[in-house]
Amino acid sequence: MSNKIKNNGEGGFFKLIIVVIVALLLMRYFNITFSEILGYFNLSWSDIGNWFNQGLNLFKDLFNSVK
Repeated sequence: MSNKIKNNGEGGFFKLIIVVIVALLLMRYFNITFSEILGYFNLSWSDIGNWFNQGLNLFKDLFNSVK
């Protein structure tokens, strides 16, 4: 089973976890916070919340269209 997953390239979840861990370690090394990153891109926490809300609504619409 594990060979099938590795051969088909379905290990995207593990790659995502590795990228997140590396990003967090780099943030720790350079003493960068999430707020500083958001400030650099001129974003606020409410903007990020709106993006998650739009994504959730898109996912719900997609799920409902398959029914």
